[in-house]
Amino acid sequence: MSTQPLATYSERLLEVRRDFALYEDRVVVKACWFPHRRFEHVVKLPALTVEIREVTIRYRMYRYAGWVLAIGALAFAMCQYQTQGAPLGILDYVALGVTVCGVALLAVTYPHRRLRFARFHTQAGRPGLDIGIAGNDTAAFETFVKQVHGQIRKSSR
Repeated sequence: MSTQPLATYSERLLEVRRDFALYEDRVVVKACWFPHRRFEHVVKLPALTVEIREVTIRYRMYRYAGWVLAIGALAFAMCQYQTQGAPLGILDYVALGVTVCGVALLAVTYPHRRLRFARFHTQAGRPGLDIGIAGNDTAAFETFVKQVHGQIRKSSR
């Protein structure tokens, strides 16, 4: 087994960072979930099929951001209605803070609202390896997927 990877790729989202290392016979996936949970998984290439399926997934955090924004704005409007335009109270500031958090979360997650994944299935037909494009580096994503595909072909011979 070789110690130097043939290729590497990093996928970064708000709550997880995954680093992929391609070797001759395997892909090592290291994930770091927010705040400090770490996970490492080894996927053997001979167990994967050569077929690549493109999957587009709606990013969950983007949906949550919209709900946080809506709830905060509704709570702020209700507080303002109850106080009849009086100076802002503590509940007003809390509701306004939730609204601002929703806007910030929406702005941060907007570029990732739909994520494209290259999915490699196992010989048994189940998903074995998902590689997602997170960010604007499409060329690096496609190059790494092609390299993984080529190594699967080599290992299946």
